[in-house]
Amino acid sequence: MMVNVDDLTMILADRLALIVPPGFHVQADHGTLWYSAEEGRFPGQQGNYHVGRSGTHVRASLGGQGDTDADAVVQVAILALDHLQDYVSEATHDPWPGTSSQPRPCAQIRGPELHMWYGEHDNVVLACQPIPLADILNPR
Repeated sequence: MMVNVDDLTMILADRLALIVPPGFHVQADHGTLWYSAEEGRFPGQQGNYHVGRSGTHVRASLGGQGDTDADAVVQVAILALDHLQDYVSEATHDPWPGTSSQPRPCAQIRGPELHMWYGEHDNVVLACQPIPLADILNPR
């Protein structure tokens, strides 16, 4: 199998956009996920209400992750969840999506789908809609 990077990036952006708090945005652009927020709404890391934007370079990250394409997809999904979590938490000064601490970003392939969530297997704090592997993997 081979990962379709553009499809993976677009689907990740769609799934992550559904779980971010109001005022935050996730977009896909040529193999990169970009995280942004409404200007002037959140204090940001410096407390100046200019949070800027941050990103996850899906295309570049896939190359060095995991032994198989499936392993690489899981690792990139965790990386994207981690980067998004840091972006939102730094912008809001809250441990998103937790209440007192940041839950761990996780991803796993179960059957024909990629599952992504924050928390532990037995204590999911926030989950994304699963991604069918058929939507992101192409036969070689």
